[in-house]
Amino acid sequence: MHQNAPEKIPYLRDLTGFYKHVKASPPLHKEFDIRQIDPEVLKNYDFAAKPFRHSFYCMALFLEGDISLNTGFWKVRLKRPAVYFKTPCQIVSWQKPERWLKEYFVVFTERFLADHKFLADIVFDLPFFQLEKAVPLELDTEEVELLKGIYEQIMLEYRSDKTDKFSIIASYVHTLLLHVRRLYFKYAETDQVLTSHIHQREFHLVESFRSQIRNKIAEGEFDNRHLTVKYFASLLSTHPNHLNAVVKRQTQNTAIAFMHEQILLESKSLLNQTELTVKDIAGRLGFTDSSHFNHFFKKHTGDTPVSYRKAQMG
Repeated sequence: MHQNAPEKIPYLRDLTGFYKHVKASPPLHKEFDIRQIDPEVLKNYDFAAKPFRHSFYCMALFLEGDISLNTGFWKVRLKRPAVYFKTPCQIVSWQKPERWLKEYFVVFTERFLADHKFLADIVFDLPFFQLEKAVPLELDTEEVELLKGIYEQIMLEYRSDKTDKFSIIASYVHTLLLHVRRLYFKYAETDQVLTSHIHQREFHLVESFRSQIRNKIAEGEFDNRHLTVKYFASLLSTHPNHLNAVVKRQTQNTAIAFMHEQILLESKSLLNQTELTVKDIAGRLGFTDSSHFNHFFKKHTGDTPVSYRKAQMG
């Protein structure tokens, strides 16, 4: 008896594909979109989204309704106004509201971030970036009105024919992100589960980064020309800027400095415990020649590899 093949979870790489998946009209722009879900406007809005992955970012402001959201392996049911930040690669789905849902949401792509670097700087530094836990931040009345006003301003710009509208929109999105960050810090003061989860995930990311570096060195596959922070970020399914921000929070070092630290530890071990030549060690660690390795080692230790080895031998 043949078992049914597992249902394939689509990976939606553009906004057009996303809106097709959730049975909605296509966006006006391929890198950015904003929607207002209002039962008085969208009479037929009444569906459940099947699981999917996506490659974009979303900030939703839930105003009214009762909806179950699934993000990664976490689920949450919203009944109060809340702001909800979604990041790429997670498996996402939601269930049909028990009653009409009212919300605003903006979605934007990696390209939109690249075109507005000041947005990327804050997104990749947000402490809850890429969490596998759904983290809705509930709002009080004043916060609801404030954020609702920002969404409405974005919508006015988006529907206008002004040539500079995306510069204005980017500034409003930046303001939204600043408010999301402020809300996070407010919650972090009292929500120990949230802060513990973030710390554990960041610690795990740094240790996975360390493990990947060490494995590549141990397998003789380390190449300083190619094994960059970007390369390791791709192995870890994250963004290089996010990896750098997390490593800096956890170790007070940049990601590239962390990589250099692991290379230095390995080089010291090889110099201290083997009879390999400096040239052989340089090759194992991905340096193009021994002079580059000598320069790297002296820069970080003040000694040449040869003088370090002699000192260790006593």
